[in-house]
Amino acid sequence: GQRLGEVLQTDRNQEAGELARRVRVSADERRGQLIAATLELMRRKGVQSVTMRAIAKEANAPLATAHYCFDDKSELMDAAAEAWLKNLNQFSRDISVQLGLRKAVEQVAEEYWRLLTDEPASLLGEIELILWATRNAAVSPLAAKIYPAYVVELGNIFSAAAENNGDRCLIDIATLVRSFLMIYDGAAVQYMTDPTATDYRAMFFALVDALLIKAGV
Repeated sequence: GQRLGEVLQTDRNQEAGELARRVRVSADERRGQLIAATLELMRRKGVQSVTMRAIAKEANAPLATAHYCFDDKSELMDAAAEAWLKNLNQFSRDISVQLGLRKAVEQVAEEYWRLLTDEPASLLGEIELILWATRNAAVSPLAAKIYPAYVVELGNIFSAAAENNGDRCLIDIATLVRSFLMIYDGAAVQYMTDPTATDYRAMFFALVDALLIKAGV
């Protein structure tokens, strides 16, 4: 009888552990759904549209669940931004680092411009997120993370490309990345205000070429 009781207790403990595991996975999945809903809502309607209620509705989740997963909007926005930054490494897989630094930078420029023209709403959402993080820097660590994440990701691409081809860059890689992003950000904002006003693409690539000449590649 004692042996049977021990077996039954073991079974109950295993069932309880399995139930706890399922609940935990479910909560993780729900967080993922809320984060994805936040990114999608920002893309469609902008950062100003993000409220806990709107995100819960977008994710088809009860409002109480959203508040259970995230304390407030700031925490949810931080999590969404972290997810967005983690997706940066998917971009690097499409860039060839075998043809040297100039080609790598030009490929990145081509891909960035394609994303701008194909999905301007997504880029606008990202810019709004950066501005939101900057405005809320006192309560959110996000603002200080965004551009360093780009420096790491693009820096890895550019460094590998230079090393593979034996290129010598006259500008340190981190400065090269930040200079490239300055050019792109300015071009992208102007393009989105009025895409037909001028040949923004030609101007963008002319400035990228000038940067590469300055870098000696």
